[in-house]
Amino acid sequence: MKKKYFLIPFSVAALVVIAYFPVKNIVGKCDIMSEWGKILSDSSKENTDSANQQSANNYKLSTAGAISERIISYEDIFEVGNDILITNQEVEVAKAFYILQGYSDRDATQTAVKYIEDYNAMYVEAVYNGFDVSEKEVEKYISDLKNLTEQAGNSDEVKKVISQFDSEDEYWDYQKIISQKQLPIQNYVKSLEKEYLSNIGENSASDGKDATWNEELNRIKDDATKQQQFKKLDSINDIDKKFEV
Repeated sequence: MKKKYFLIPFSVAALVVIAYFPVKNIVGKCDIMSEWGKILSDSSKENTDSANQQSANNYKLSTAGAISERIISYEDIFEVGNDILITNQEVEVAKAFYILQGYSDRDATQTAVKYIEDYNAMYVEAVYNGFDVSEKEVEKYISDLKNLTEQAGNSDEVKKVISQFDSEDEYWDYQKIISQKQLPIQNYVKSLEKEYLSNIGENSASDGKDATWNEELNRIKDDATKQQQFKKLDSINDIDKKFEV
């Protein structure tokens, strides 16, 4: 009998990779799954439009890692960190996720900004600790994800998301872009967790380990975000020359 997995299709910002959110409030509500898919599809098109636009003020998304090859315009920037830029689109998509969970507009905005800051800061940490990924690794990850989608116990819900894209290929192309940032974080966090649980020994209760690891992960995220010193973009002078194309 084939084992059934449950796949949570909220990978636009890797919303279950470095933080634990109550996604059970969304999973199983197919109308919301379709709405989430529409948000991702629109985001995918905005990514394409932005990449095709010519601007006098273009910048590298990051100073390190695979995503350093991505170029964004001044108008796309929400905040500037020491090593990475946060886009307006990232924040808007994360905000939409929280609104779908019932957050107020104000709370959704605040939570989204905090999450995206942590997420981008953890990407930088992942890259600097040797967890950047090659195009080949991303391709394999997407292939595995496709297989998992077919086997998942909630595959119909995942397909609700996919159906909002113009084609399934478009959905997976979008996932490739997202995975360039998501996969390094995912691998880095797994490595940190393995090391942490090994260090605290095998005698602690399983529940206790999970609780202390969550606390440790929150500390790591906070430290990474503080190092980036994110600041809201007020003028072109706020962008360090190292981001210039």
